[in-house]
Amino acid sequence: MNIPSVGSHSFYFDTAYNSAKKVVLQGKLSFMDKKRITTIVKAKKFYESLYSQLTAIITHFPDVDKTSKFYQELIESALSIDEYKKSLGAINWSRSMVKKLYFSFKKKEISLQELFGRSKSVLKQVSKDLEFLKKARTHFASFPSIKNLKTALLAGFPNVGKTSILAELTDSKPEINSYPFTTKKINIGIMKMNSQKIQIIDTPGLLERPIEKMNKIEMKAIIALKHLADLILFIFDSSGMSGFETSEQKKLYESIKKLFPDKKIFTITNKCEEDKSIKTDFYVSCKTKEGISILKTGIFTHFFP
Repeated sequence: MNIPSVGSHSFYFDTAYNSAKKVVLQGKLSFMDKKRITTIVKAKKFYESLYSQLTAIITHFPDVDKTSKFYQELIESALSIDEYKKSLGAINWSRSMVKKLYFSFKKKEISLQELFGRSKSVLKQVSKDLEFLKKARTHFASFPSIKNLKTALLAGFPNVGKTSILAELTDSKPEINSYPFTTKKINIGIMKMNSQKIQIIDTPGLLERPIEKMNKIEMKAIIALKHLADLILFIFDSSGMSGFETSEQKKLYESIKKLFPDKKIFTITNKCEEDKSIKTDFYVSCKTKEGISILKTGIFTHFFP
């Protein structure tokens, strides 16, 4: 999420105040006219600068209600959505108050110094909200850049070859991001065929453990993934090279089925050049390239029959 940095209440006031301070009128005017017009222009410059800065905060931060369920889960897991909405509402209130004060100045109800002073007071009242949004921005910056595409998730124990399969399917260097509430990484690649695109995501450390071994933080990540996944690609390695027994892998597979009961799951045997003893939907080898094109076609046919 591309959100500009958030400053303190004094930063926004000083920026607007300095903008007004730089106003210098040119031309032949009487002393009284120059003083009057300078005051009007300074007020306008101050108001426009402050109003635009506050508007930038409101418009660049995401509207939670309009984001996908996936990002809503990430936001809720990283910070309080209610507090987030409250803080954005407070900034919107401060913007409307600044506008109200400026129009009071135009009506000659308050002086330029009162405009400055009262506006500064308004900003002080939302200082905590600015601080909260500053922290929220840090969380948003760590969010994975998920595209609005059909999405398949890779699952299976470590060392079964998920990263290799991701590279083979997407034929590109995966983009690596982190969840904001875990140290886990997610690898993202795009698979292309016949002008269509499918997003393939690997979640190392998240879909490599049975449900009973997951902690609360990991379960939050799983909840987020439920909104994202359209298809699960479960990888088996029956060659014995991964370090996990076939029985363990089957138990993890059953666990994944419980986590995603309403999702289609393709079972895939990787390193099939070594062993094909497990009955699965697909058999592939990243080493010999056997079955890769068949797997690609199967995935695309599922999404675009």
